[in-house]
Amino acid sequence: MSTVLAGIQLLPNLKEDHTGGMIQHSLKLVEESGLKYEVGPLETVIEGDFDSVMTLIKSIQEDAIESGASELLSNIKLHYRKDGVSFADKK
Repeated sequence: MSTVLAGIQLLPNLKEDHTGGMIQHSLKLVEESGLKYEVGPLETVIEGDFDSVMTLIKSIQEDAIESGASELLSNIKLHYRKDGVSFADKK
């Protein structure tokens, strides 16, 4: 399958006003995935094949809930092109 870019923004709803390191832990999962990524001020963008990217998004969401979020709002943007798309195409 073609390479895609996915922008992910996580908004965990916790009982307290802080995220308790949840976002940093999610970024660690991204790093450990081996996929290319760039952290921006409002979202993290991941490059990879569609299935790997979606599997990572699912694991991030499940991990956030297991870590204490009662709810998780995830804003996900997916850039798909038949021949693939990469960070290099965006620069």
